Amino acid sequence: MSRRTLRGAVVVLVGASSGIGRATALAFAEHGARLVLAARSGQALDEVTRACTARGAVALAVPTEVVDAAAVDTLAEVAVERFGRIDVWVHDASTLIAGALEATPPEEARRLVDVNVTGCINGARTALRTFRAQQQGVLIVVSSLLGLLPNPALPVYVASKFAARGLAMSLHHAVADTRDVHVCVVLPGSVDTPIFRRAANHTGRRLRAIPVAYAPERVAAVIVTRARRPRRQSTVGLGNRVLLAGHRLAPRPTEWAVARWSARFLTEDVPAPDSPGRLFSADGGDPVHGGHRRGRLRSRSGERFGRWRARRGVAPARSRARGG
Repeated sequence: MSRRTLRGAVVVLVGASSGIGRATALAFAEHGARLVLAARSGQALDEVTRACTARGAVALAVPTEVVDAAAVDTLAEVAVERFGRIDVWVHDASTLIAGALEATPPEEARRLVDVNVTGCINGARTALRTFRAQQQGVLIVVSSLLGLLPNPALPVYVASKFAARGLAMSLHHAVADTRDVHVCVVLPGSVDTPIFRRAANHTGRRLRAIPVAYAPERVAAVIVTRARRPRRQSTVGLGNRVLLAGHRLAPRPTEWAVARWSARFLTEDVPAPDSPGRLFSADGGDPVHGGHRRGRLRSRSGERFGRWRARRGVAPARSRARGG
């Protein structure tokens, strides 16, 4: 497939207020895309919009509650009314609960499923309806390696990421008869974002990104590349590619190792009270990074390399997962 240009492309990005979503908005802005940015917090979206505009992009903030199907439909309508079409729809809205299933209040589990699963379904439905009418478009769903591998400390989150990946893989086949409509899923591993600071926490200890955490810019670079060259399934970084290969060859040992490692290193030896975090709130945004990589060498494997790749729209073979 020939590489698509992103200059002037209309990109709807759901979950743009912080972390991977914010890094992705900035990456698309550097390509000259026209951006429609969505998240719960209007204040946070205004910050991201200004940052994208400073990079020369045209950006529009549309505060949206993803669990409301009508609101997601309105998001698409605003994008089409303003720019005439939608070329790329990126769904990255996500929230996190850490702790044993029996320690998770039902209302928190319901909220996470609403955001991570129902929100994803709402976005995908609206995007595909638009793309089928246009006969073109790329839907990119950001799931996780935990959409394939277990973490006993994050059971509800893992269930939601399995659902997001399953939805994307099913839709990939559902649009196979439409030549220029594509569905991609991106499976990041551990990423240094503020999601751990915002998470509902019932572990009794402070949360952190599981080592070794990648910079969000590296995930953004892969998302940009998938917008230019759609591919069914991708991951980020050599280590995650090795995990996927290991899971294909020896699923049970790989699952055991990931479950042990990820649960053990999700928390620090610092006490933390039970808290719903910001699961139910939209009180402003967060930066791109979570600060979990502080003190680590920031070289080609970090932010600068990710930004360079995003500008070039290149995802090296070592950062891809073969999947179609």
